[in-house]
Amino acid sequence: MLAFLVGRLALAQTPVPDTGSEQPNPAAATPEAPPFVACPAGGPLGAVDLRVEAGGEPLPFRTINHLSEDDVLVYTPVLRGKEERPGEVALVLVPEKIGQGDPEIVVTDPKPAGKPQRWRITQTVSVAALVYGPEGLNKKKVAKFLSRDQVLIAQLADYADKTAQAEQLVSTLSNSESSSASVNAALTGFASQYGFAVQIDRTAPVAAQAETLFATMNPQLGTYDPLTSSTAARAGQTASLATTAATLFFGSPIGLAAGGTAMLLDLRSVAFPDTQFRASFAQPLKDFGINLCGQQGPAPPHTRVAYIWASRIPNAALPAIQIGDANFIPAKQKTQLPVSVPDPTWKYLERARHWELVGELVGTQQKRTPVNVLKLGNQKALEIDLTKAELPPGDYTLSGFWDWTHFEAAGKVHVAELSDFSKARVTEASQDKLLAKSGKLPVTLEGSDFEFTTKVELQKLKDEFATPENVRFLLAKGFRKGPQDHIDVQIDTNDLVPGAYELLISQQDGKSHPVNFEILPNPPQIGNLPIIVNQGAAAQHFVLKGDRLGLIAKLEAPGAIFKLDPPASNADQTERSLTVELTSPPQPGTTLAVKAWLTDRSEPRIFTDGLEISGPLPAIASSKLSLPTAMAIAVRSGEFP
Repeated sequence: MLAFLVGRLALAQTPVPDTGSEQPNPAAATPEAPPFVACPAGGPLGAVDLRVEAGGEPLPFRTINHLSEDDVLVYTPVLRGKEERPGEVALVLVPEKIGQGDPEIVVTDPKPAGKPQRWRITQTVSVAALVYGPEGLNKKKVAKFLSRDQVLIAQLADYADKTAQAEQLVSTLSNSESSSASVNAALTGFASQYGFAVQIDRTAPVAAQAETLFATMNPQLGTYDPLTSSTAARAGQTASLATTAATLFFGSPIGLAAGGTAMLLDLRSVAFPDTQFRASFAQPLKDFGINLCGQQGPAPPHTRVAYIWASRIPNAALPAIQIGDANFIPAKQKTQLPVSVPDPTWKYLERARHWELVGELVGTQQKRTPVNVLKLGNQKALEIDLTKAELPPGDYTLSGFWDWTHFEAAGKVHVAELSDFSKARVTEASQDKLLAKSGKLPVTLEGSDFEFTTKVELQKLKDEFATPENVRFLLAKGFRKGPQDHIDVQIDTNDLVPGAYELLISQQDGKSHPVNFEILPNPPQIGNLPIIVNQGAAAQHFVLKGDRLGLIAKLEAPGAIFKLDPPASNADQTERSLTVELTSPPQPGTTLAVKAWLTDRSEPRIFTDGLEISGPLPAIASSKLSLPTAMAIAVRSGEFP
C-alpha cells in the first residue's frame, strides 16, 4: 500500500505528456529509465545529476570540498521516459571571502528545471544551495535585500550542516548492511546538530539505538518498542526508523522543528518574495545522481512553494591521516580503524572518495583494491569494509582522493584472516587450577591467534537449561594490535560444579568457537599416611583412608611399585586398597615422597614423606602351645580348647 500511494503521488506530480508528440525528451540523461526511489518521509521532488567540472574528470557535487573560480556546476534532470520536469531552479551561493561592496549572498537567475544547466563559479564558495520551484521562482527585488545579512549566512550554513547529518542518518538507517558502529555514529552526529547529548550503547541492536535517540529528542516517540514480540511489528518498526529520522528533519508535527525553519522564513523574505520555502534532503543514486525529497502539502493562497537543498563547501586542506596502532583488520569484515586527523579536515572527511588499499610493491606492480570507507564521527575512526574485497593477508597503504587530488594515510593497514580456533585449548597449568568453588581464577588459552577476539562466554555442557555467561578477558598487546598466541580470561568458580564446560570465543563475524575444559572436583585427601612397608618383604597390602580416593589414577615412589585396587562404587570413596612391592632395599627408617597422579590433571600431587620403610618383618623360629592350668576337660596331643 505504501509503494502504491507513493507511486500515485509521483504520478500526480508529473504533468501528462503531450500525446501528439512522440519525440523523446531531450533533457533525459540516458535512454534507460532511472530507478524509482521512494522517500522515507515527504515526497519525491525528482532526481537530478549534479556534478562539478574543473578541467578534469567531473565529480559528484555532494563530495566536493572546493568550489572555486572558473569551476562549473552542471545540473541535469534525471527523467523517466517521457517525463517532463516543471518549474525552475536557481543557485544560492555564499562566497568564502567578500570584498568591499560585494554581495554576501549570490542568487542566480532562475532557469528551467527540465533542461540541463551550467553555472560558472566566479569566486570561492563556502555554502551552495539548489533551489527548486515546481511552479517557478520570482527573483524580483533580490538585489535590494542581499546587501549585508550575516544572520542569513549563518542560518544557511547551519541548515547545510543539518541537511548533511539528516542525509547521513537516513542513508544509514535505510541500508540493511549498515553496521551497528555506523548507525551509532550517524545517530550521535544527528543528535549533536540539535544540541542533544545522547549516550547510545554501541553494542545494542540498531533499533534499540535509534529508539534511545528518538525518545530523547522527543518523548512522544518513546512508544517505539524494538523488542516487540510480533515479527510483523518489528519489521514495520525497522522500516520506520528512516521515516522517523526524515520526519524529524522536516519538522515533526508534534513539536520538534529540526529542519531550520527560521532560516527558510528569512530566505523567503529576503530573496524570494511570496514563496514558501520547504526543507529537502538528498538520497544518493548510482553514479552522480541524487533523489531530492521534500515536505509536501497545500500552500497558502497566492504563495509559491520552493524547495531548498544546501551543502557546505569546506575548502579544507588535503587530509593528513595518521593510522592508529590498532591497525590489524580481518579480511571479509567491516572494521573500525582508529585514525588521527586535524579537526577542520575530519569534519568533512566523508567527502573523500575512491578509497583504495594498496599492496606492497612487487617488482614494478602494486595491487590496488577499491574499498568502501565510512567516517565514524563519534569514535574518531574509519570503518573499512572488506566484505566484498578480495585481499590476501599482508600490509597495505590506505589512499583516496580529495576532489581531484590523491592522498595517502600515514601508517600501514595489516590484513589478516580470522582464526578458526580449531587448535585453541586451555593450558595444562590453568586446567589443573580449575577447581569447583575455589573463587575467581585466571585461565590462559593458547594454540591460536586471539587478536580479533571481541567476546568470551562460559557455558556448561550437557545441560539443556544452561545459558552462556560473559567472562572477562585480556589480550596482552590489545585488541587488533597484532598476532597474539594466547589470551587470559577470568573464571569465577564459586557457583560452578564439577563437570564439562566450554568457552565460546567470538570475533567480528559474530560466530562463536567452543574450547572445551573441565571444572574439577577438589583433590583427594589421604588421612592415614605414611604408607608403612617392611624391609625385605614381598608384596604388602595397605588400605588408604580419606576422601575422594577414586580420583587417584596412579601412585609413584622411587624403588617401589604400587598397585591400586579399583575405586569403591560408593559416592564418598573413603577407603581404597593397594599393594606395595619394594624393588630396592632402602634402609629402615627411610621416608620417601609419593606422587599421586590424579584424573584430569596434568601434574601430580606430591605427598612428602608419604612412604616409610620399616624394619624386616619378624621371623618365627618355633612355637609352643601353652595350655591353661586347672582345665576341666582333658585334651589330647595337638589339641587346644
